[in-house]
Amino acid sequence: MHPRIRRTTKRATAVAAILAATAGLNLAGAPNAAAADRATFDVSVGATYYRGTFDFYNRSVVVDGVLRGLSTGCRRGGAWAYDAGGNPLAHKTTSLVCNGAVERDIPLSWDVQGAASSVVVDLLDADGKLLKYCVATRGDEYCEVT
Repeated sequence: MHPRIRRTTKRATAVAAILAATAGLNLAGAPNAAAADRATFDVSVGATYYRGTFDFYNRSVVVDGVLRGLSTGCRRGGAWAYDAGGNPLAHKTTSLVCNGAVERDIPLSWDVQGAASSVVVDLLDADGKLLKYCVATRGDEYCEVT
């Protein structure tokens, strides 16, 4: 092989390796993609509950849980995300569950710079009345029921 071709091949291989590594780092380092913290929650009233985990991301929190309601006590889950100043960033509730345990996730997101400092997960009755809730600050492993 001619020396000039060999050099060009080495250069092309090196450039390809650098591009692949850079692309991988950019995807892995995207500010909205990497989970920073995870906490578990269990908010129960009698035989009904909303339990699972939530993950803090930059500009979002994903609540992943199982909601159990009964025909005698329909339930809805809710979640709030707050910034460090205690200002609400996002709030959503699940659909109503009246018979059994059903997976109910709540994706919260906001269009302002920064991550949530704390999350509140609610257990609500059929009319939206708050029954019980828990609060977790970023870095906590468990959502404290109050």
